[in-house]
Amino acid sequence: MQWLFDISEQYRSQLREGPFFRQVVDASLPGDLEWVHQLIHQSREFTQALCLRSSLCQDKRYQPIFAEHAMEEADHPDQLIAWMTEHGFLRNAEPGEVPPTMETLNAISYCWRSAMRDPHDVQVVALNLLSEGVALDFYSTVIPVLDRLSILSGRYWKIHTDVDAHHLTMGLDICGDVTKDSDKGRLYQRVLWQSATLYHRMLSSWVGEQVQPLPQLA
Repeated sequence: MQWLFDISEQYRSQLREGPFFRQVVDASLPGDLEWVHQLIHQSREFTQALCLRSSLCQDKRYQPIFAEHAMEEADHPDQLIAWMTEHGFLRNAEPGEVPPTMETLNAISYCWRSAMRDPHDVQVVALNLLSEGVALDFYSTVIPVLDRLSILSGRYWKIHTDVDAHHLTMGLDICGDVTKDSDKGRLYQRVLWQSATLYHRMLSSWVGEQVQPLPQLA
């Protein structure tokens, strides 16, 4: 379904032009990265949502894929906390003590809802194709900044350059050959737009910006 990849990439491109991606590349000190306190909320709960998805799945076609995804993400929050501790981000706060922004809560809640209620193919679109695509863009942008600031260490950051490109494609081959203008194709497009808008608002809130919903692609 190349059309689905193409639409996902168009939404991701809009995110990459947003406030977070514009500002993070200008960071000059580790203190400019206070958004990592928001990242710990997202990392913890996205991982937990994937574990829930795996445990609820009764479809033998999707079970091994969801289990693999959950297993490969399971220790990421602990890796992030270790990195935050090493570089002083937790000197005056416990992990998760800084409250999540409302936009972070909304994005997390969407992931939980998808894991609990959406059909498995829709979960693949929301939690793999779009979510992991945004993650790939996020880490690809942030890692060079951390390297420039001499705080790129540990497994958390580098592992994402290896796994996110794989995770975003997981399960799509099982979804079948859905056409763009079918009812299911239109549903997939709506899920991409909803997910992308929530991530756009979440990431923008991490740098103190409020943004409008992304334009919905025709």
